[in-house]
Amino acid sequence: MPYRFTWYPTPLDGAVVTLTPDGAGPLTGSATTDDAGRPCHTCQLPDGTANGHGAQLDQTAPGHLPQRLRGILYLLGDQTAALQVDDCSLTPEPEAPAPPGPTDPTTGGSPMDIIMRVYNDTHPNLTTVEGCGRFTEDVCDALHEQHSTMWGHVDKHEGQNQWNGHAVDAVMLLANAPDTGAGIYDIIYSSASPEAKPAFNYAGPPDYNLWVYPANAATRGATVVMVPSLRSRVPRATRQVF
Repeated sequence: MPYRFTWYPTPLDGAVVTLTPDGAGPLTGSATTDDAGRPCHTCQLPDGTANGHGAQLDQTAPGHLPQRLRGILYLLGDQTAALQVDDCSLTPEPEAPAPPGPTDPTTGGSPMDIIMRVYNDTHPNLTTVEGCGRFTEDVCDALHEQHSTMWGHVDKHEGQNQWNGHAVDAVMLLANAPDTGAGIYDIIYSSASPEAKPAFNYAGPPDYNLWVYPANAATRGATVVMVPSLRSRVPRATRQVF
């Protein structure tokens, strides 16, 4: 019978709770209620999970900064598990935005405005993976510079559908920005096909473990650009567990 780990995030709506025991894969919690009827998130631990070893807990929710906790995972006699937290990583408070300057018709606007401006300026070939990947890089740079420094790429590994170490048709906004909520957004409809065209569709909540900027940071071991209110992603080759 598997052990059950229970966590009570606030806010509950839209929250994503992920428990990662050291040496094992991540376990995403399911929204449920405990034996007393209190709403919670529950992770089922697989057989063979080590008792008294380290574990990491990540929690995110729309409109809130992500939080990461570390501690010791204990397996209890009633088939439940408890995390004794002794390590917490906080995300710095966002800096106040600079006052708006004069309106420039060639910059700014909504994310879709920026996406279409990049599309009309670069004329990408969205019927190929390379064309989609290069368009995604151009869009990500434009969004990062003209809309919010919280825009970045969705990191991808070899063997996944990727270009230059990132998603070929999606970008990520790590924190809320004017007129746009945090999340992963598809920016190409039916990528790498004759029907491909620019889009801006919400695909899911942000995952700061997969956020990376600029594009070459994931594949060339370059120093990652630091943006306000965010400790940027460490290149994959030197990444450590916090």
